[in-house]
Amino acid sequence: MKSGLIEAFMAPLPCTCLCHGVLTIDQRAEGIRALFRFDDAMRGWGYAPLYDLKAHILFREAQAKNDPTYRGVAVRDSSCLFQRLVGFAAHETLHALNGDTTKANYGIPFGLPYGVPEDLPEGDEAAFLDPFNRAEARAWLGPGILATALWGITWDVRTARDVGTYGFPGGNAIVPVAPGFRAVPHWDNVHHRTTYLQLARKLEREEESWFSEAQIGELVARFEEAEARGAKLRKSPWPHPMELARKAPKLPGRNDDCLCGSGVKYKKCHGKPEVT
Repeated sequence: MKSGLIEAFMAPLPCTCLCHGVLTIDQRAEGIRALFRFDDAMRGWGYAPLYDLKAHILFREAQAKNDPTYRGVAVRDSSCLFQRLVGFAAHETLHALNGDTTKANYGIPFGLPYGVPEDLPEGDEAAFLDPFNRAEARAWLGPGILATALWGITWDVRTARDVGTYGFPGGNAIVPVAPGFRAVPHWDNVHHRTTYLQLARKLEREEESWFSEAQIGELVARFEEAEARGAKLRKSPWPHPMELARKAPKLPGRNDDCLCGSGVKYKKCHGKPEVT
């Protein structure tokens, strides 16, 4: 099976986390093994993980089209292949386990979190968004918990941001949303950061109790079921993780995508010569 994951590890790039220096080779192999298992589980749920540096751009394109057939999962937005990528994988796993894997984007409407369906009655926005906000809170809170429970990883895993992405109606920020949705004035994390963080931290405190021992056991069992289905679909074995863990990071070529995830060629982004 050709996998963008294998290609990414065959030609690793330097990352701001300095993973190749911070993590031991055994820890790096542990992270690779975890990502193999994640990939199998996602495919067992019928999704195709995207490990390209432009994966998040591809997701935004599908989101803008409100494409109900889209089965991609954007897992990567930077050069990091360990702390952030494993964190992303755990984050997406939690979304899958909290959602409906028979649908695109785990059943999360593409117009969220800053919009609601056009036919939703006025005044029902907060109630409609609340369960999706809570699922996001769990996916933001739980990567470290899940990485330990599923993959035995105890080193630091990271998500893309310092707080979850929530839709809190009530502010005056408005952004474009997908077709079939109407934009909701909301508190955002840039212009209303203090209010946004207060609402976000309150929500996250409420959801901490969701991670009970029984709940974690159920999540692990459901993950392993999906993993077993995905492994049966795979036509060839994964390479040995230690093989890939030994690969040293190198800067991208001039015409390759920039390691920052901008989607721009390296020579026109972080590889652009400094003007003195």
